[in-house]
Amino acid sequence: MKKIYLKILLLLVTAASAAPEIRAEYSFSAGAQLNLGAGSNDFAPFYLHSNRRGKITQSQNAQLDIWAIDSLDLEKRFDFSWGLEVLGGYANKVDYRRWNPTTHAFEPNPQGPAPVWIQQLFGEVKWRCLYLSLGLKDRGSCFVDDALSSGDLLWSGNSRGIPEARIGFIDFQNIPLTNGWVQIDACISYGKFIDTKWINNHFDYYTGKRNPGSFWTYKRIALQTKPSQPFSFRFGFQMIGIFGGKTYKYYNGELTSVTDNYNGFKDFFLMILPLDTHTHEGNKTGDHKGTWDAAARYRFRGGETLRAYTQWFWEDGSGLLKENGWDGLWGLEFKLNRRWWINGVVAEYLDLTNMSGPLAYEPNHYNSEGGASLPYRAHGADSYYNNYYYRSYVNYGLNMGTPMVQGILFNTGLKDDRTVYCGEIPYYRVRGFHVAVEGAIGPYVDYIVKYNHRKAWGNTNSYALIRPIEADSFMAAATYTIPKVPGLSLTGAIGVDKGNIPQNAFGTMLTLTYERPIIFGK
Repeated sequence: MKKIYLKILLLLVTAASAAPEIRAEYSFSAGAQLNLGAGSNDFAPFYLHSNRRGKITQSQNAQLDIWAIDSLDLEKRFDFSWGLEVLGGYANKVDYRRWNPTTHAFEPNPQGPAPVWIQQLFGEVKWRCLYLSLGLKDRGSCFVDDALSSGDLLWSGNSRGIPEARIGFIDFQNIPLTNGWVQIDACISYGKFIDTKWINNHFDYYTGKRNPGSFWTYKRIALQTKPSQPFSFRFGFQMIGIFGGKTYKYYNGELTSVTDNYNGFKDFFLMILPLDTHTHEGNKTGDHKGTWDAAARYRFRGGETLRAYTQWFWEDGSGLLKENGWDGLWGLEFKLNRRWWINGVVAEYLDLTNMSGPLAYEPNHYNSEGGASLPYRAHGADSYYNNYYYRSYVNYGLNMGTPMVQGILFNTGLKDDRTVYCGEIPYYRVRGFHVAVEGAIGPYVDYIVKYNHRKAWGNTNSYALIRPIEADSFMAAATYTIPKVPGLSLTGAIGVDKGNIPQNAFGTMLTLTYERPIIFGK
């Protein structure tokens, strides 16, 4: 018995002495970023404001960004994470036109970003292969490279996030009985837009519509072949829906109608798939848009990868059945797996001009409104980023899809765009070409260069341009990682826009960033 006690005592002493080496630690990332921007005209050049989560929009700004972000540990069966990010500072204001019903005239309405706002505030929990996310979180594209691409057609990270509840797979998961040769990823979320104050402050109250208080849903499912193989293929489907809220319509300074789009909790079920046909819209509950996503990737023996991909955008049933020709994003991406002069190159072509044709006719809908009783259906005139009843596809004025389609933030109404409805995206019939290159110069300097040319013909509903407008945009940025201060870096960038989407612009930006892990032991 004494020997047994001695062995137990020896085991306890050994465990106690080893505890400091195996003790658990908890860590998260904290940092701060100072942005200083200066430039000509009202707004920052295209590449200095696009795909930045809506943080920078104006030409003049001095902004402080502070965050503390935890990340899920994918190796653990159960884990949780959280995040908080706050921005504040100065930015120049821009004059928008606003109708004054008392004077029956348009007056300047200066508007700019809020002096302080919460960019992220979220909590997440993971169990096995599933996760649940609650709150406001910045999310990028699930399909294209956020740093090099012109932007995902459906969700690019161009605008601020939307508070939502999201559940899904934490990553691609092996499908049973396929031996890992086929994997699946899927998620679904519901959220609510919180930019009502922004909409009310920027609207001109003359002609057009505003749709504050609306809800949002996002769904995704994708399949891919075994990624460890040299050749792999991915095919997926993304879909968003906008529903609820109230729609206020104006014509020549008069409020002509107010429509309550919310039909109760059943709307959340009806938004899962656009199948119902008996609503006040005369078609389906909500506004539905999405993309078919496909990519083929080849990995060379040295680890370099070549990827070809496409996104087919759809809005309404015609685009869903790919009756909109070559409309979509077409891209080619090459990346090295090492630090070199050129680490990655992306070239993309964007075409959003087909729209399934110029006409749309739904017999049931138009007959109920006293139209001609024709038995035929004509698919076409897809609005893509606009809708007759619901808000345009923007958050805080920026397109939530590709920034190559300009958001309503730029509809000032005070220059050459007086006929544009200020709540509607005016130029979504667009063609464009984009190229980006990133690399390294020595051990401490990284750079990125981008260029695009885009051309717009207005839209299919209310604003077809007699002469197309176009623009060329260029940006060059370099980041110096300061070796003597871990976590500290300095970035300088210049951007140039030449053309009238929306304006000629030149801008510079200086960014000082400091980020370090915060570690607690227990």
